[in-house]
Amino acid sequence: MKKFLLLSAFAIACISVNATVRTVSNFPSNVAQFNAIDPAVAASAAGDTILVQGSPIDYAVFTLDRKVTIIGPGWSPNKQLGFTAKVNGLNFSSAAASGTEIQGLVFNGEINQANDFNLDNIRFIRNHFEVNVSLSINRNNSTYSNFLFEGNLFSESRITGASVANYSNFLIQNNIFMRFGTTGGSLTGFFKTNNILFNHNLFYGGGAIFFNRGDGENRFLSLTNNIFVNVDVNTSISSSIFSNNITFNCANNAPWNNNSNVNSGNTNIENQDPQMADQAVVNAGTNNPLANFTVAAGPANNSGSDGKDRGLLFDATGSLNWINSRMARLPFINIMDIINPTLAPGGNVQVTVEAKTNN
Repeated sequence: MKKFLLLSAFAIACISVNATVRTVSNFPSNVAQFNAIDPAVAASAAGDTILVQGSPIDYAVFTLDRKVTIIGPGWSPNKQLGFTAKVNGLNFSSAAASGTEIQGLVFNGEINQANDFNLDNIRFIRNHFEVNVSLSINRNNSTYSNFLFEGNLFSESRITGASVANYSNFLIQNNIFMRFGTTGGSLTGFFKTNNILFNHNLFYGGGAIFFNRGDGENRFLSLTNNIFVNVDVNTSISSSIFSNNITFNCANNAPWNNNSNVNSGNTNIENQDPQMADQAVVNAGTNNPLANFTVAAGPANNSGSDGKDRGLLFDATGSLNWINSRMARLPFINIMDIINPTLAPGGNVQVTVEAKTNN
């Protein structure tokens, strides 16, 4: 009996039976219906799903003018020859793209919006935004509502808003915002806001400025259960609520005391070591998103507003576990056993399959 690890994370998937599933690969050795994302989108109806296979070749910029779900293998697939699906950028070209979910891709080019229109119910889950990538939602007088950023890795990248746009009901949770070069991951231009929540994120780097003035300062944010290590979080946040955060070696370890911000319930912890397992990696600003960020003791342990650790979430059940964030939320085939590798002419191959979940 011989065992093989499959290279695709898409062999089995729990996807609605009412949606059509299309496959994309630009790597000649992989079998798929399309070799680029754009034609797969063009062939899709609203609500369809597109599975983008990992590849050593970058995928071209693609455009979204309808509601689809796009799923890649994740930013660090835990399998042999674990190629990512690296994409050169994304353009939203229509409000009809509202309701889209993008999961498990690696972006090395800008994400932007072609014209002035409203976008809502956009979900970015378990993606990687590489160095200098700007996720630009900043069109004049547009309204952006009900956005989810969950389980993403921001490496010197940023979410760029504008003072002339409107933002409401954003949940930004269980992400790493990391700085390991000359610029910092950031939020900028969130001026006209309502209900913008940063919850259970880790911000770290060598003095990076994570909230910049840009086109208008950032106002009326809620920041809770986050960890900030060796960063500047006070450049331009005003009239915002801080609760259950912890800072360590930051340029300003008490941003809740400035710019009309609020130290809600005096629950924030100023300049104390969070004591993550790989705290030395974080202190040094090292680019290692697979480091151990769990907390076993100290001021961050079980001290969040929800009784969980401050910083990244490591829930035992469900999808909010940073350990799972490296891969898309799909079951995948882990082992395939070929029972009879030697065949007579016209014989049948006998195969057994072992699958794993990745919540």
